[in-house]
Amino acid sequence: MDEKQTRFRGPIMERRLNHKLRERFDTAITLLQPTLARHPNPSDTAMYRVMQELVAAFPDLGANEIEALLVAVMRTLRERQEAMGPHGDDRNPAGRIAA
Repeated sequence: MDEKQTRFRGPIMERRLNHKLRERFDTAITLLQPTLARHPNPSDTAMYRVMQELVAAFPDLGANEIEALLVAVMRTLRERQEAMGPHGDDRNPAGRIAA
């Protein structure tokens, strides 16, 4: 089976429409990770600062694109943190190292 096909459907369609944001995602996550690690649930002020960091780093992006990029970064960091568990490592809820 071709790597671009699934078992039950035909070819996999690219669902992301804005490739410009996809290209900037890794840079954005590296840029924002320290700030968002200090403020996992940012207040309005912290959110403003984070958005301003993105605006400064990517002046060619519009407001909607900045917001979409920020949401994607925050979601990714939150999912990574949840996967790490409460101890900051790959432990399962019982505290044992996951196999």
